[in-house]
Amino acid sequence: MFSKLREVLLTQYIGAFLIALLVWQAAVEVITRIVRIGYWFYYTPHPSMFAEYSREQFHWDSVVLSIVRAAMYLLAAYVLGRWLYPPASSKARDEAGLPHVDAPREP
Repeated sequence: MFSKLREVLLTQYIGAFLIALLVWQAAVEVITRIVRIGYWFYYTPHPSMFAEYSREQFHWDSVVLSIVRAAMYLLAAYVLGRWLYPPASSKARDEAGLPHVDAPREP
């Protein structure tokens, strides 16, 4: 069943679109969090010379949640990419005429 799914994802380019969508979602998550932090710093009153402090605390839990969410999107994209596009074996590299990764380069 997984081989059929992999074949469909590869032949219809759905896998590539899915990987791009996951990476895009991670980027949107990071950019959204940065904008929200900027908004909070800009519109939240900060201490003044009269020692007045902001009553609203910064929400660190939402920052951590955004970091974890973006990392999960990127991890899912990486795992899907490694499953759909595995690295070529040394035999396939020899047949294609590609250099080996560990082979020293000739000057």
